[in-house]
Amino acid sequence: MSATARWRAEAVPALNLLLFGLALWALDRLLHDYPLRDILAALRAIPFSLVLLAALVSGLGYLALIGYDWVAFRFLGLDLPLHRMLIPSFVSFAVSNNAPASMVTAGGVRYRMYRTLGLTATGAVTVAGFNVVTYALGLAGLAGLALLLDPTGAGAHTLALPGRALGVLLLVGVAAYLLVARAGRGAVRVLGRTFQLPGVRIALAQLAISVADWLLSSAPLFILLAGVTAVPYFSFLTAFLVAAFATLFLPIPGGVGVFEAVVLLLRPSSVPVPDTLAALLVYRVVYYLVPLAVAGGLLAARAVQRVRRSVHPLRELMHGASSLAPRVLAFTTFLAGTVLLITGAIPADDRRLAWLGRLLPLGVIEASHFLSSIVGAVLVLSAWGLERRSHVAYHLVRILYGLGILLTLLRSFDLRLAAGLAITLAVLIFAGREFPRPGPLTREPMGYRWVFAAGAVFLVEAWIGALLYRHVEFAGQVWWRFALSGQGPRALRAAVGASIVMLLFAVERLISGTVPRSRTP
Repeated sequence: MSATARWRAEAVPALNLLLFGLALWALDRLLHDYPLRDILAALRAIPFSLVLLAALVSGLGYLALIGYDWVAFRFLGLDLPLHRMLIPSFVSFAVSNNAPASMVTAGGVRYRMYRTLGLTATGAVTVAGFNVVTYALGLAGLAGLALLLDPTGAGAHTLALPGRALGVLLLVGVAAYLLVARAGRGAVRVLGRTFQLPGVRIALAQLAISVADWLLSSAPLFILLAGVTAVPYFSFLTAFLVAAFATLFLPIPGGVGVFEAVVLLLRPSSVPVPDTLAALLVYRVVYYLVPLAVAGGLLAARAVQRVRRSVHPLRELMHGASSLAPRVLAFTTFLAGTVLLITGAIPADDRRLAWLGRLLPLGVIEASHFLSSIVGAVLVLSAWGLERRSHVAYHLVRILYGLGILLTLLRSFDLRLAAGLAITLAVLIFAGREFPRPGPLTREPMGYRWVFAAGAVFLVEAWIGALLYRHVEFAGQVWWRFALSGQGPRALRAAVGASIVMLLFAVERLISGTVPRSRTP
């Protein structure tokens, strides 16, 4: 690996983590004066009818997303009927909206869904690039229009250029693209590379589809906000578009945290923070999570149908499970570690704690709480080894799951979490043959997405602790306060323990000389 590539591999995750940390810091500052009960009250104040309407408009928004593939395939010369594009396009966009590097992820999912319909690997790359242009075209056009009509709204006055000048600049860029397409030159050369250009009809279709996408994707959030408080539309639209643009730079699934921080920061001053955050949380569910669940169901149905049509359905089923097992178990292990860390930061149920206090010494409960966060941290950092089919990581994770189950019962007697860990452990044991790679992981480079994901989890844990226990003075003897009611000090000790684990792991990576890699086999 060259020095430049090595520096990039080390610097990019660190820079992304820094930006993500800044977004969490901005959220913390914005929410500083608002207790959790205000946000919960704002959530309860959103009428269910508005939630249903937002979900309906989100469905229309995904129809607009299908237009991205429709116009891209026309550009490629692949003339597919629209009804055959509905499910593949919906699934690819529902998955990519919730994944890091969304356009890249969409390209991979799209290729798998469309290859039986004639899409080649090269064509999938072309479609992904074309969709990026379409995406940016509508973003620039709408943002330019919003800035022209409301140049000082939503904090636009803080930009380096005046709002209207920036709006004109964006609109000029859109007009230039359309004029070049109208000239019919066919291709342009930029930085030594040749790019094919669409005709003017396809370029206009790109603009129309992208504008429709942005209007429909922002509409559910506006509906949720406008239903509980007055909000100027163009000020809202500017904040939404800037937030969407900001999420392009970080490999965070769905821009979680960053999108919310930017919208809160740029919201019109007349819109209360709790109402905005409540609307953002509901929007995250109806526009991101519900379509993802539907897409998962469609993918499962497609897999079942393929297995049923196979000559050897059992063999096909076992082959599919074998190929997916390492990645699925890596994800569930990462999720299990995250849950152990997050539950270590939030208050435990007072009734269960009181019951445990009558059965166990306080020292056992405190030690279990601290050690469960350590186990969660090591699970988060070990998950990537499962994806690499490491035999060592497999045995380590098995031990960690067993410890996690025991410590979960001792610290809070959380039967649901313990049962979830036990089920995952049983599946992991059953899939043991899928982890054959021998040798230690100390010399293996950790993928950059795993580096970022692990760092982001620790930042979120620290942020949740700061948000929930900002009233606790963490100084002096409070660090060593041991009591059933000492939720804040207990969470702080757990966070410090998890952070030490992460620091030791980072030091080991530096000493071993390994660097993140963009891909993991």
